[in-house]
Amino acid sequence: MWKFDKEKTDRRISLLNEYYAEQGLNACDFRCSRYFECEKSQNKNTLKQFSGGTSAVMPLFDVMYNDMPIRVLVIGKETGYMKNSEYGTSKNFETNNLNALNCINWEKKNNHIKGTLYILQYIYNIKTEYVYSSYALTNMLRCSFQSLDKFCNVSGTKDTQKMRKNCVIHLINEIKILEPTIIITQGEWAIRGRGFIDILRNAFGRYTCLKMNSAGKYGLYHFEKFHCITTHHPAILGNWMKNLAPDSVWPMIDYLRLTGCLPVIEANSMNEYEKFVKPVVDPIISVLPSNDLLR
Repeated sequence: MWKFDKEKTDRRISLLNEYYAEQGLNACDFRCSRYFECEKSQNKNTLKQFSGGTSAVMPLFDVMYNDMPIRVLVIGKETGYMKNSEYGTSKNFETNNLNALNCINWEKKNNHIKGTLYILQYIYNIKTEYVYSSYALTNMLRCSFQSLDKFCNVSGTKDTQKMRKNCVIHLINEIKILEPTIIITQGEWAIRGRGFIDILRNAFGRYTCLKMNSAGKYGLYHFEKFHCITTHHPAILGNWMKNLAPDSVWPMIDYLRLTGCLPVIEANSMNEYEKFVKPVVDPIISVLPSNDLLR
């Protein structure tokens, strides 16, 4: 049986709202105290693309199935550039929440959003786009800086050690507020250098590696309060679905289910899930445009 603690999710959203306002991370009021450190760490041929970045937390983030909590946090490297947006990204936390939830409305989804949908559907074992209502999305970096020849092109975004060191503070604080049971990173950024797993260890204590993919590159890690899955980015969705996800993403989720770390969800539970979710979500997205602002 599905249960949703919307009051708890609302409290998390309220705490994050206060944090982003205090730290100046909303694009419409951007005043990050470390911004100029990060800007100086770039080379001279760099042009600022956009600044500001928050998580996106869906209204039914706190989910339980048969009394087992499932709180999924997906982490990418940086936010996508919105060329038609005044700030180049979502203007604030509230807008970012709506943009992410509005993926339910999209007729055409980019590969990142499609891949995220398939992961959520696999975790929840239900084939409905309403699973977008039950997760949180964030990024490692809050700002993006581009070289002049790549301006407005998010591929190949430049980031520096200084940026990563400064931004990870915000990411760790988001994790502490959201208290995810499953963290999923998307892309090689999470396994380069010291690696994101070591960053989590410094913040949350020791971990155990439970499973690796065939190349020994991406893995499943157990921390005291959550599991973390490092995965390929679904940028090239065809190959990701055919070769990469079956080698890493799906086996990691299967392992969690087989070992009792994820509940065994009945395949016929979709109607029950939507019965709870639609009355909450439909009034919100019914007044939103169907265009894909996150592209």
